[in-house]
Amino acid sequence: MKGGNGMDFERLDAIARQIMLHRRSHIEREIGHVYYHGARTMVGVIELRRLITDDASHDDLLRAAALFHDCGKAIEPHDRSGPALVGEFLKDELTDDEMREVKRLIRLHDDRGHAEYDMWAKLLQDADVLDHYGSMEIWLNYNWAAYNDRAVPATIAFYRDGEYMEQANGHRALLNYEVSRKIFDEKVAFVYSVIDRFALEASGKYALTDSIKCT
Repeated sequence: MKGGNGMDFERLDAIARQIMLHRRSHIEREIGHVYYHGARTMVGVIELRRLITDDASHDDLLRAAALFHDCGKAIEPHDRSGPALVGEFLKDELTDDEMREVKRLIRLHDDRGHAEYDMWAKLLQDADVLDHYGSMEIWLNYNWAAYNDRAVPATIAFYRDGEYMEQANGHRALLNYEVSRKIFDEKVAFVYSVIDRFALEASGKYALTDSIKCT
């Protein structure tokens, strides 16, 4: 579909599913994690772009780069293997100019903290980080805990004893935009609301209120 008439995202998604959906790129994560993460990031990067600028000229390039940004996971460094793999996977799907830009965005997605990078690279970087927090972060950490035989009390301690916030603050500091930091903070607040409930029920208690207590 080389021709510059717009990207065929049904075709790109089919390619992404073929190469990533049945792979286990992380031993402690679900099969297909990189596909699902890429598909969510593809949506998130456009959500973020709309909050920051009305310029939609790069949307197809951002979406394609987001979908495939972690295709090199487990072939490290994946920000170098990814562009090479995309060059093969999408050689019949993108124009030369599109390919160069998609490769560039993938190459820069994990190289955070550089003020000189353009808006498009920064948007993908932030969308990538944001997908690792909130409900998806709970999913990832609970999977990790189950795989590593970490019991419920140790999981609660991870969140409550400072280790989690140290990790979160490190990622927050790498975000490029204030709106990204606001989204990040809301996600972290949500995580703690879930952990509070998790800790309550892990102690055997119920979250009853006076309005629903039986008389």
